[in-house]
Formats: sequence, C-alpha cells, structure tokens
Amino acid sequence: MSVSSHDPTLAQIDHAHGDDHSGHVKIYIRVFVSLAIFTAIEYFYARIFKDAFVTLVLGLMTWAVIKASLVGLYFMHLKYEGRWVFAMLVPSGILALVLVAALMPDIAMQPVTEVNRDDGDEPASTAVPSSHSPSMANPGSSTKGVEPKAGASH
Repeated sequence: MSVSSHDPTLAQIDHAHGDDHSGHVKIYIRVFVSLAIFTAIEYFYARIFKDAFVTLVLGLMTWAVIKASLVGLYFMHLKYEGRWVFAMLVPSGILALVLVAALMPDIAMQPVTEVNRDDGDEPASTAVPSSHSPSMANPGSSTKGVEPKAGASH
C-alpha cells in the first residue's frame, strides 16, 4: 500500500475537523478531580458506616460502580464507541457473575481448621488437621531431646 502525495497527514485531518485537544484535557482533568472527590467520599462513608456492614458494602459498591463507569467512559474512550461495545460487555458481565457464583460453594464450605477458627474452643474432631509440622507451628520450640509418648510410634 503506497501513500500518495495528496494523502493528508494526521495533523491536517485534525486541523480540518477542528479538533481542539485542550478541550479533551479539560474533560480528563474534570474526571480526575471527580474521581479524587469520590474517593474521599468513599473514605468518609466507610468511616461513618463502619458498624453497619450491609449498608457499608452496598454504598461502597455503588461508589465503585460510579467510579468504574467514569474510568471506562472517559479514560478507556467507551463513550465514543458505538453500541456494539455493549454487545461485548453484557455477556462478559454475565460470565463474570456465573464464575463468582460457581466459586461461592468452595469459599463458603471450607473445612474448619486451627488457622481459620474464630472461637477459642478446641477444634472439632471432623476438622481437617493442619499440614504444619510441630516445629513450624511453634518456631521457637524445639522437639530435640523430647522423648516420644508411650505407645507412639515413629
């Protein structure tokens, strides 16, 4: 593919279309300042609602969606794309939700071990034993010179 002498350069195209790049910079700065303000709002929101877990999570997720929308629309230039982009985003979002839902049973049904216990009781007999060796469980303790208990075999 050859370039002929009468093909316009990018600078000539921008000049002919009247593109003013300072307008874009102003928009980017406004979006940046908006994101900084929203981040400060999120911080104070989390400090105010730290004891109301559901309210905290729902509010922070709302602010995160707003901020992600701003980033996607302006910094990733999705605002200037056609409607075909949504045909790609919707199935991707559905796939992401399906993957999260598929992993929930693995996360929620973890066996109770000494590592993830939240109370001070002894572990249940059905708990999966820890894979740590005695020397790894208490790094300061040593098993050298300790006689095995009666009936224990090595």
